[in-house]
Amino acid sequence: KLVLEVFGGAGAIWGFSEAVGLRTHFTVWFWRPTALIIGAIFFARWILQIIDFINESKGQIKVNSRFTNVQLVKDVLRVFSAKLVLEVFGGAGAIWGFSEAVTLRNPHTVWFWRPTALVVGAIFFARWMLQMKDYADN
Repeated sequence: KLVLEVFGGAGAIWGFSEAVGLRTHFTVWFWRPTALIIGAIFFARWILQIIDFINESKGQIKVNSRFTNVQLVKDVLRVFSAKLVLEVFGGAGAIWGFSEAVTLRNPHTVWFWRPTALVVGAIFFARWMLQMKDYADN
């Protein structure tokens, strides 16, 4: 979980920002701290998950209530903001980063890998939207 959800959160922002053309050598000053802040947020989220796990193993079960619209909105934001970063941005960023890591992406092949990464991101975005709809319907 630490690698996939904490480091992956920061890496998703880092990779996705380059895949969509926002991160260049002129904008690294903005995207490096942005990725690190997202990583810090996901680290705090990871720590809270550990605390919840410990409390549940001690028999202190956390009760989730969806009786109010406010609680439903909080649940959707909590669950789906993480899914957006990790699955949508992370999916596109993973294709972008992996293609470079295995030396398939270079200045001569960017024309292929940028749209490939963005199509993967679009597919995961459509999946994310359907998951939100299913969650709201239930």
